[in-house]
Formats: sequence, structure tokens, C-alpha cells
Amino acid sequence: MNAESKKLIVAVDGGGSTCRVSICEVSGAIIGAASGGSANITTDFNRALANILETIHRAYAAAGLDPTRMVGDYAYLGLAGANLEGAADLMEKALNFDRVKVTSDREITVQGAMGAEDGTVAAIGTGSFFVGRHNGEVLSIGGWGFQLGDDGGGAFLGQKLLRRAIHAHDGIVAHSPLTRGVLQRFGGTPQGLVAFVQGATPMDYGSFAPSIIKAYYEGDAIAIEIVDAAVASLHHTLDTLNTEITGVLYMLGGLGAAYTELLRPEYQAICASPKGDASDGALSLAQGLWVGETK
Repeated sequence: MNAESKKLIVAVDGGGSTCRVSICEVSGAIIGAASGGSANITTDFNRALANILETIHRAYAAAGLDPTRMVGDYAYLGLAGANLEGAADLMEKALNFDRVKVTSDREITVQGAMGAEDGTVAAIGTGSFFVGRHNGEVLSIGGWGFQLGDDGGGAFLGQKLLRRAIHAHDGIVAHSPLTRGVLQRFGGTPQGLVAFVQGATPMDYGSFAPSIIKAYYEGDAIAIEIVDAAVASLHHTLDTLNTEITGVLYMLGGLGAAYTELLRPEYQAICASPKGDASDGALSLAQGLWVGETK
């Protein structure tokens, strides 16, 4: 029986910056894939839905299949922002699959990184969340959005930089090359920066993260202040999760590698490569949905 005549699994890894979709056979064989824009359903639900659907359609096309066949297929989506009340249910109702399950990107990231084994996941990208698991006990921290948390994430770092740029303009702290560059980007005055933040998304704030990390290694005083504070918060979080007891630490996300180099030695010693990525986790959980194991 060919792909056109049997049910398929659609696995979606929807993060704050990118959305990745895999069209898979029940065995796990990937027959089509595509990447798209942000899938954060709390920041902008309609935009995220449009990005998700467009990426799903392109993944079907990559498999040589008509996207309208999705009505007969099963899907598992792990999406940024889906942990907030009502968001997952709303997305499930908006997607026309035979069966569909929407969870946060936390679930698929953890599943992809360590499967059913013990360990700690520190996922630090545009946002951040942390999960520790030991002897069946699971503790989660973060993932509430950069306005309230997401410590160390790109949006968190970007917001801290913009605040410091304003402080430097007001004379509260000394300017650094980094803060001067930020103000110059917005016309040299705070007005342009203020206008920017009125409609800025987490991804917009996160766009400053690479320059912050670069400036940190160049000795920029403001960058050092921001990154050192983020690392201190990261250590406190890992301590709270009893990371050493879990035995292994997976540093994931776009900023995971940058922070790994700044960890205390005892944490660097237990860092390991993940078993798979979030897309693999979405596929694994989708396979569980197919056989009725995912609730």
C-alpha cells in the first residue's frame, strides 16, 4: 500500500522562531519535510496558525502528496505557548486532521532529548524552559514568556539590553559599544527604540541575542553584566532541579551551546548530546497517538 492510500503521521515542532513539519509513515520513516516561521500560538495565534498550515502544506508537497489529504491523517504538534490555558484546545479545533493532539514544545523537546530516561533538559532558544526527571518524578521550571520568565532566552536577553540602552542614555549606567550600537540602530535617540518595543515580538527581542553573546566575548561591560546574570539564574535553576542527581544534562536550543561553555565544571561534566531533537520527539509521541498510547 503506497503513501497515497494509507494514513500518515504529521509531526510538528513549533518553536518561537521556526516551525518544522515531518510527514511520516507509521513506522517512523519520514517521506516529506518543510520548515516555516514562528509557531508561538500565544504571541500571535492567527499568524502561528497560518505559518503552521503553510508549512504542513509544503511538507505534504515535498512528499509528493496533496495537502487536502490531511483530513484523513493523524497529527501531533508541540507548540510554543501551548502550555497556557486554552491555547492547545483552540489550535486543535482549528486543524482539520482525523485525529490531532497539541501540547507545548516542552513535551516534544524532552521526549526527543531523553525519551523515557532520567535527566535534565535546559532548552534555551527564543524563550526557555527546564525539566528534570528522576525516578519518575518530574519538575518543570519556566516557559511562561519572557515578560515573566524565560530566563536566559534570547527574548529575555534582548529585553535586558534595550533596558540598559535606555539606562545608558539617561546616565544611570555608562554606555558600552553594545548599547551605543543599539541606540544608533534606532536613530540615536530613545524614541525609535520606544516605537520598536510597542509591537515587538519575542523573536524581535531575541534577534539581539547573537550580538550580546559576541559582545560578551569581546569584553563589553553591559554584555558581561547581562550574560553573567543569566548564567547565575541558569545555575540556580539547575540547582533547584537537582540536576546532578538526574545524572545527565542536555543543553538545547539556539543558545544552549553558548551557555554550556559558561557552566560550572560539575554541570559541564554531565552534559551530553541529546538522543534526538524536538522533531524526533514529536514523531515519537505521534506514533504513540497512532497506537492509542498518548493521552
